[in-house]
Amino acid sequence: MTKIRKFLLVILATIATLCLCLGIAACGGQQNEQNGQTKYDVAIRVACSDGEVYEFPLGTDEKHVTIVYTGTERTYRVVKYQLIGFSDEWIDQINSPYSPQHFSINILKGNNGEGYENVDNITDQGDYLVQIRTESSILSLVNYKKWSLYIKVEGEE
Repeated sequence: MTKIRKFLLVILATIATLCLCLGIAACGGQQNEQNGQTKYDVAIRVACSDGEVYEFPLGTDEKHVTIVYTGTERTYRVVKYQLIGFSDEWIDQINSPYSPQHFSINILKGNNGEGYENVDNITDQGDYLVQIRTESSILSLVNYKKWSLYIKVEGEE
C-alpha cells in the first residue's frame, strides 16, 4: 500500500509542477502582449552631404568605403529607417518637423592607429568612423542597434 501511495504522490507532484510551469509561461506571454512589448529590428539609410546614400539592411552592421579627397566637407545623417517585420515601407526621418531624431551620429577621425578623436565633419584625408546608434526616443519600438561606417579619404582629385 505504501508503494502505491508513493507512486500517486510522485504523479501528483509532477502534475502540480507542470501546471505551475504552464501558468507562469502563460502569464508572461499575456504581459508582453498587454504592454505592447513587441520590438522590431531596424534598417537605416544614411545620407552624406555630398549626395551619397549608404544603406544598412538587416544584418549589415558595418560598411567600409574609400572616398577620393576633394576638399569637400562631409556630414552624415539618417534619412530613412525601416521597422523589419512591421512594414516594408521606409519611414522618412528628416522631413517631419514633429518627428524626434531617433538616431545619433558621431564622427571620429583616426589618429594614425592610436585611437579616434571626435570631429564635427569629414574635411581632410585620413581614416574616419561614422557611428550611428538608436536613441531612446525609438527604443520602445526597436531593438537597440549600432552601425559603423568606416571611411577612408585618400589621394587628390
